Amino acid sequence: MFSISEIQVMRISVTRAIKEIMKLGILTASYKTVAIEVREKLAVPEKDVAPLIAYLKSECQVEEMMVVSTCNRVELYFHALNPLQQAEKVEQAFLCFIKQENLNFKFQRVFGREAIKHIFRVVSSLESMVIGESQIAGQIKNFFHLSVEGGGCGFLLNQVMNRAFLTSKRVRHETAIARFAVSISFAAVELAKKIFDEMSDKVILVIGAGEMAELAIGHLLKAGCSQLLVTNRTFSRAVSLAEKFNGSAVRFEQMESHLEMADIVISSTGAKGFILEPKMIKKSMKRRKHRSVFLIDIAVPRDIDPAINKVSNAYVYDIDDLQTVVDSNLKARQREAGHAEDIIEEELDKVEDWLAVLDVVPTIRSFREKVLDLANVELQKGMSQMGDLTAKQERAVRSMMNGFAYKLLHEPTVMIKQKAKEGMISSEYLQVMNDLFDLKKQEEVQQSSKVVRIK
Repeated sequence: MFSISEIQVMRISVTRAIKEIMKLGILTASYKTVAIEVREKLAVPEKDVAPLIAYLKSECQVEEMMVVSTCNRVELYFHALNPLQQAEKVEQAFLCFIKQENLNFKFQRVFGREAIKHIFRVVSSLESMVIGESQIAGQIKNFFHLSVEGGGCGFLLNQVMNRAFLTSKRVRHETAIARFAVSISFAAVELAKKIFDEMSDKVILVIGAGEMAELAIGHLLKAGCSQLLVTNRTFSRAVSLAEKFNGSAVRFEQMESHLEMADIVISSTGAKGFILEPKMIKKSMKRRKHRSVFLIDIAVPRDIDPAINKVSNAYVYDIDDLQTVVDSNLKARQREAGHAEDIIEEELDKVEDWLAVLDVVPTIRSFREKVLDLANVELQKGMSQMGDLTAKQERAVRSMMNGFAYKLLHEPTVMIKQKAKEGMISSEYLQVMNDLFDLKKQEEVQQSSKVVRIK
């Protein structure tokens, strides 16, 4: 059981953590709530980040400000004494800066612990259009660096963002959220891997030059395919796409003669009828000694006759087949998102623990400086009385003194931090420690403008 005084101290510590968290606010406009026609008007070019931050800080009396602008979201993270009151000012000042004062629009607002949770979810891709996509963390990190360079991020945002990046890394490494194909082109590659044990010796034949085909080419080459052939009714387009991926262009009328070389065929044309039929595949299969061939039809209307599936060792997948794979994988990612949420909650607890020990940081720092300074003074005094020492002897003496000092510091430091997390450290407790060891007086935690990484 806790005494009344202990409970009061715990309340003070918890209140401090809550107060610090509640100083964080977010204005967000994402694909979930705002149409693209509005988001594109809100977009902030990278070159405007620094002047925007300077303007918002001067107009809105916020201590810190970070800007995020991607194709799917525009967000402002800010640290203020009362973010609930400042949110309207920040929104109006932002719209004024981008010259959209008359835009009929309101940002969604998030504060306190939910704001930190929102940041963690965004960086970990749980708020992305495609859950588990890998680009968002890099995009946010880029705007974080731009905001730091623009003088926007101070002590609180530095710590929150670095913790967000660590959280994102944990989500990617400790869950399977990014391991399931959720694009048509990538799903095609995943299916190809199931058909072929080894991809490095496989030849790709691309029929048509559409965007989907190009994406699939990129994924297949990354998977290890070694050779690319491209054919198209307009030969110049075939040449252009082939050159982009260091492949070879084939004239459309010569396509059938090259089918026997292809292990993977991707078709994406605008033809109104089938351009690949069973008899063509039967001929090519005979010439290639019935080695397996994987045919991916991502055209609408379809380019590849599904009857080719009846040909031995020929496997045809159309866009509906691939979409079924994508839908199944999206459900798998949703399941993994639950594990990611658990990680985010753990990391949020760590942020709260960090905030809870802020009050004791100056005392710990002063205590460490005091002990290390005393150790250094005594070391120099002792060494001056030892006469000439070899370099090896001097290193041994220094190592011994440093080891003693750090061992002396370790247990008190760990104990003070733990007691602070438990809410058992009062200002009177810290004052006694300051008086006992004659420590430097530091009324507040020094707030560094540098990026400080949480460990």
